[in-house]
Amino acid sequence: MDEQDRSDSCDRLFDELSSIATEATFFKELVANTSEAFLTIDEESTIVFANPAIADILGYAPSELIGRSKLQLIPERLRQAHERGLESYIETGEKHIDWNGIELPARHKDGHEVPVLITLQEHSDGGQRLFTGIFRDLSEQKTRQRRFEAVFNNTYQFTGLVECDGTVIEANKTALSFAGLDRADVVGKPLWETYWFQLTDDAAATACAAVEHASNGEFFRDELRIQGANRTAIIDFSVRPITDSNGETLLLIPEGREITELKLRRQHFELIHRLLRHNLRNDLNIINGFAELLTAKLEDETLHEYAVRIAETSSDLITMNETAKELAAITLDEDYSQTDIAVQDALGTVIQQLHRQYPDSSIERKTSHDAIVAADARLELALKELIENAIVHTTEPRPSIEISLEQAQADEVISISIADFGPKIPETERIGTLNEKSVTPLKHGSGLGLWLARLIVEAYGGHLDYERRDEDRGNRVTIYLPTVEFK
Repeated sequence: MDEQDRSDSCDRLFDELSSIATEATFFKELVANTSEAFLTIDEESTIVFANPAIADILGYAPSELIGRSKLQLIPERLRQAHERGLESYIETGEKHIDWNGIELPARHKDGHEVPVLITLQEHSDGGQRLFTGIFRDLSEQKTRQRRFEAVFNNTYQFTGLVECDGTVIEANKTALSFAGLDRADVVGKPLWETYWFQLTDDAAATACAAVEHASNGEFFRDELRIQGANRTAIIDFSVRPITDSNGETLLLIPEGREITELKLRRQHFELIHRLLRHNLRNDLNIINGFAELLTAKLEDETLHEYAVRIAETSSDLITMNETAKELAAITLDEDYSQTDIAVQDALGTVIQQLHRQYPDSSIERKTSHDAIVAADARLELALKELIENAIVHTTEPRPSIEISLEQAQADEVISISIADFGPKIPETERIGTLNEKSVTPLKHGSGLGLWLARLIVEAYGGHLDYERRDEDRGNRVTIYLPTVEFK
């Protein structure tokens, strides 16, 4: 080899050594600055390397670990198992656990345990067998998981987690206990083949259709009866898709809220509604008709007075019956769809009706504002009930009502105040309607108009308020409603 060849060879060797040194420096800096912790042990479980990130997870500086046994990082109850596992692998070369992600508790410097995910890799250095673990702190993930499980398993609703093809991944304790099932009884099965939906073919078909709709990104909702361990139940059943940032469906959440009692109450209410609508109304009309005939025929003053009282009472009951029918209809009718309604227009319509019905009354609107609210035809009914209540219960020969519409202090809320000069609304009439006190057999009102108005207003997300006017000069009932626009 001539001098030139030796020179070229030396240059190449120098370049290779420089490259190796550069790579070594690069990887050393990479490992030193990564957020994941690196820990390397030898065959005797002695720590030979640790990067600074280990301190963030376990509290030890690298210098406090190098040269010491890995066992100080392992909870005492698990140390023998760790020792036997490493010894067995060194002797046999067989892995008894998956090295590509082991969830284990590690012991922090201050003594508490930290859940970590460890990925292991064997390598060698100068003929020495080494084992390096990459540690990832799972504390935050475990905390989120515990919170999720606390919500998931402590709700009264039946809740699950399902793949897009309908395969059940999880079911909460409420759903499992209702059917007397274990998690293993449902996980891995298509939702429609699980025990709950085997009561009827329609139930299974509904569950299957729900999965199909939700997997396409559509929210599905229906009512159905499901099977339990000791009874059946009617549930408000829904399946909601979980999507990623691109709108692709990742998972499905089936939910079931039991409404068995609600359905029974509704059926009873419908029965009462039919009774009010037909039987009671017809009988009251007959009583009222005969009473009016008697008032025209009876000459005896006492008997005539009795007949007048019967006629007046039956007339009041007919009016109450009509209000009760409207109250029942509002509760039972689910077809109301809300639209944008101008409050001034609704007030104008109601005021015109009441002027015709009570020509001696004075109804004054003290406002130049208007507001748009999300409501329906029932808004006029609520306004009519409250304004008419103020008219008929005043002691004035010419009832005077003042109505004002203002923007409330809360953003996007309006107030409609109806003020009169009448006597104080009795406490029994305000219980449960103009306050939050509980209705009892001894404390309740006979008027249904306030109940009707409250139910309507609350259906729009609003509420009612009541106060006596200044110097005890009358009543003020205020409706608060969320607005679409105030102008």
